[in-house]
Amino acid sequence: MNIKKLLYESFDRNLSKSDAKKLDTALKKSGNLSKEINDITLFREIIARNTQKDFSPGFESEVLRKINSRAIKGNYQNVFFNSLNTAFRKLAFAVIIFIIITLSYNIGKSGNISFQSAMGIKQQNTSLADDFKYLFYFYN
Repeated sequence: MNIKKLLYESFDRNLSKSDAKKLDTALKKSGNLSKEINDITLFREIIARNTQKDFSPGFESEVLRKINSRAIKGNYQNVFFNSLNTAFRKLAFAVIIFIIITLSYNIGKSGNISFQSAMGIKQQNTSLADDFKYLFYFYN
């Protein structure tokens, strides 16, 4: 393992015995590595002193204001779409019932169960030959 990597890991966790021994040997041999340990320790102390343990004043109220504004925005949209869905569902049921009643009435009135009678179309009792005769009546 790289010695510098061992050096940085030594600040965050306990090294194994063999890794600690390698690091100690490298520190005894190299003056630059000892200087780097001192620099890292100094940086860590400066950072630790300058860190803020608390949030800035008003942070909590600002976060709650943003959450509430998003919740209200989303709430209005959800209410609108839910009411639209409910209204459409009621309208769809009413239309389906109207269609069923209309089709039943037309079938009952004609006395015949067919698509034409369900749609209220009057059936003609003519043959195909008669239809062609009336189609081309102007040639006679």
